Amino acid sequence: MNSNIIWGIVLLALSLFLKPLLAIVGLDEKLFGLYWQGETVFTLDPLLVRIILAVFGVIMLLIGVRQAAKQKK
Repeated sequence: MNSNIIWGIVLLALSLFLKPLLAIVGLDEKLFGLYWQGETVFTLDPLLVRIILAVFGVIMLLIGVRQAAKQKK
């Protein structure tokens, strides 16, 4: 199996199970923010992070499938 396909599957799984995984590890959504001296400088909505992971996962899957199709020719 192509490594791009594997990474695509991993990213899609992360996008689906991000919140439960964070809860298991003991992290919260502050992970997606940039904090400087106790002040919030920048923060990302966890839903936006999941969407970004899903988009990258689909892109990696498509690249992997195209490479696999080229190798079979």
